[in-house]
Amino acid sequence: MALALTACAAGGGSRAPVAAAAPVVDAASPDAGTPPSCRDYVAAWVERFRGHVARLDRGAAEAGEERLQRARERLATEHVDEAACARPYCIVRPLGDGRLDSWCGYRVPDPSGAELYRWIPYR
Repeated sequence: MALALTACAAGGGSRAPVAAAAPVVDAASPDAGTPPSCRDYVAAWVERFRGHVARLDRGAAEAGEERLQRARERLATEHVDEAACARPYCIVRPLGDGRLDSWCGYRVPDPSGAELYRWIPYR
């Protein structure tokens, strides 16, 4: 069951690999060249995901719902499709004592060829 929780992805019902299984590199974010409305949308989307995990973990209030709605409205106003924004993979990480945490990052091809992908943490 812990493995199932670890592999849950936040978007589109797809599965994200466990972050620890891939190397983490310090590099520029893949969303660096995207429009500001996309960066705002992705930040709101990640905030909502992390807020949901916090609510599951500690019963905290759902965070980010209004901000995500405003970001989606801005995308619509600017005629930008959500799918055009570089959204990171987000996973739920079980901690000790039944606690939960989350991790978000981008999976990018490994230019060295040593691995298939590298992981860049979301800020």
